[in-house]
Amino acid sequence: MLGLLRHAVDALGATVVMVTHDPVAASYADRVLLLTDGAIADRLTRAPAHEIADRMPVLVRDTAKGPGPCGPGPFGRSSSRQAAVR
Repeated sequence: MLGLLRHAVDALGATVVMVTHDPVAASYADRVLLLTDGAIADRLTRAPAHEIADRMPVLVRDTAKGPGPCGPGPFGRSSSRQAAVR
């Protein structure tokens, strides 16, 4: 499926906006915007999955409040990320 989306961008000039917590899925993007509390915390261009995972923002958990607004991320932490292709 991700290859099909990538093909649509490369061959057809489509624009795809994807929201994901998966660094592998985000690695298909031309640009990755890392969000924390709804604000852009970091930007990456054509980054491999391991670099995206290393730079994913972590929303600090307040033990009295529990997980952040996005819930637990893929590594048991609260995180948020938006990746835009093209």
